Amino acid sequence: MNYFKIIFAFFFIGSLFSCGVKTQVNQLEALQHCVFGVNSIDSVYLAGVPVEKLAGKSGFDLARAPKLALAFFQQKVPLKARFDLGITNPGTEDAGINDFEYILMIADYELLRGVYERAILVPANGGEVAVPFDINTDIYPVISKPENQRVLSDFFSVSKDTSVTITLKVKPNIVVADRKVSYPGYIDIKKQLSNREVLKYLQ
Repeated sequence: MNYFKIIFAFFFIGSLFSCGVKTQVNQLEALQHCVFGVNSIDSVYLAGVPVEKLAGKSGFDLARAPKLALAFFQQKVPLKARFDLGITNPGTEDAGINDFEYILMIADYELLRGVYERAILVPANGGEVAVPFDINTDIYPVISKPENQRVLSDFFSVSKDTSVTITLKVKPNIVVADRKVSYPGYIDIKKQLSNREVLKYLQ
């Protein structure tokens, strides 16, 4: 999605108030040109079961975890995890964002949504930052579908190479005249995540 007109509108309105708004808009635009990756994943639990105990040569093996099978039966499968989103800024301008609303999606399915309450600043010319996210959500609506179970099983199979599209949708706040103004719509940050990137953290 092209946000040039929206960014220009913010720039025009912001120029009426202060150069601080212009800086925010420029940093937000620079953020869209950054490189995103996964720095680390740890403490991943499905229904209280460590995911590394479920991953095998042929994918997920529910027989290894009766507790997870029971969670399916009860139609509630809590997922808890922590991951660090890595951001690298190859550009010549600092990139950044104030506090923001976000939606994390796997393929076309919403995994969770929330509010990130800290500002992020990524220095120019190769600057790097790690942004921690904690996941605590019920994923039964997602993995109850047979087609998603197949994708999940293949993704955690140590004998297969596969990937899934991760989308982080963010709606930042712009501070204008000491007031926060919500960005119209979401900015999509997409990442093709391979199972090898994830499995190496679960060994």
